[in-house]
Amino acid sequence: MTDKIVYDVVQRFEVVDGVPQLISTQIKSIEGGTSLFCMAEYWIGKNTKLLPFNKQQYVAYKNKGDKRYQLVLTPRLSFLQVAFPSSSLSGKVQFETEYDSLFPYALRVAIDNKESLIQLLEDIFPRK
Repeated sequence: MTDKIVYDVVQRFEVVDGVPQLISTQIKSIEGGTSLFCMAEYWIGKNTKLLPFNKQQYVAYKNKGDKRYQLVLTPRLSFLQVAFPSSSLSGKVQFETEYDSLFPYALRVAIDNKESLIQLLEDIFPRK
């Protein structure tokens, strides 16, 4: 049995010289599913007080009044890209990271399974 996931997809186009060009795509799960993105959104909402900011290609989270994001989730076809400040990772878990080009103060990691996602989120936001 497979999980049923319903998505809301918004695509923005710009017409240049009569040719439509895709500017951005925003995908949001609106019903069901166990995608990594849905699991991350649920975990963050349940375990942190971070405020979500929905952008065209990603969802970013930060505390009220902060200038920088504490976490950025970017859904991809076969994995979830997670970006976070390098100071957030306490060192308990080792992930293969690189610096994010959009957020130069943040590390970026590709997560492709539930266990790694939960492990990363718990390491970034340890429960007290």
